[in-house]
Amino acid sequence: MNNTAASPMSTATSSSGRSTGKSVSFAAELQSMMFSLGDSRRPLHETAVLVEDVVHTQLINLLQQAAEVSQLRGARVISAEDLLFLIRKDKKKLRRLLKYMFFRDYKSKIVKGIDEDDLLEDKLSGSNNANKRQKIAQDFLNSIDQTGELLAMFEDDEIDEVKQERMERAERQTRIMDSAQYAEFCESRQLSFSKKASKFRDWLDCSSLEIKPNVVAMEILAYLAYETVAQLVDLALLVRQDMVTKAGDPFSHAISATFIQYHSSAESTAACGVEAHSDAIQPCHIREAVRRYGHKIGPLSPFTSAYRRNGMAFLAC
Repeated sequence: MNNTAASPMSTATSSSGRSTGKSVSFAAELQSMMFSLGDSRRPLHETAVLVEDVVHTQLINLLQQAAEVSQLRGARVISAEDLLFLIRKDKKKLRRLLKYMFFRDYKSKIVKGIDEDDLLEDKLSGSNNANKRQKIAQDFLNSIDQTGELLAMFEDDEIDEVKQERMERAERQTRIMDSAQYAEFCESRQLSFSKKASKFRDWLDCSSLEIKPNVVAMEILAYLAYETVAQLVDLALLVRQDMVTKAGDPFSHAISATFIQYHSSAESTAACGVEAHSDAIQPCHIREAVRRYGHKIGPLSPFTSAYRRNGMAFLAC
């Protein structure tokens, strides 16, 4: 995308992408989400605020690019097709999004009272009457897929290693919980941006956009927002692990210094501005995770994004 073109986004935003003066905040919800994704039971507020800022900035950038795509094809709204187009090159994340759209359709059928026999019959007969989101995705990918690899994803049952790792981490996390902690954990697991659709729209300041996202696009944006939080927690946990000096490993100090420029646990604690005994993800872990993801650091980089747009690496797409 060309950043010099006239943007369909109607207002200039701050460095965090906000034009509403942070009047709407998901910090409290993010603390619960982070707990369910592997952070401590009481995630730090300052870390949640930083995560919120990163997620918001990413979504504003994504919205701007989706609006540009929508404008180029002469549409009046941002739709699912625009978002699918932007993530088409990242096959793993596209596959994950298609599965999400499938389950959204499935949930809609359940809510409407269609029993499981009818679901199987619809699938076998190829009926798309109740598969609105899948049909949108399939029709669009069919229009741009010249090799068949995109359409093949609808039949792909490959195990998602990232999701598998998250489930295993959650299982380990719950082993030491009592009943009260487990109840809190389960409640946190059910939180999402899509369950607070009106607040989510206000958070993104959709009312100020010239080209606004439709309902399905908002569902996808809410999904991508949650995936970005999950990705940040995944990577921050890796950073935190790297920051721990490993006994008997002569390179552990050097690697930590290369990545984060911290030479002792006391220095890293001071840089994070938190108490040493906290086992929660720190703001410095999030900053380092974003830095690593957005820049190649030679052979020492444990994760870098091969998919970039306008010089910015998107965490969820």
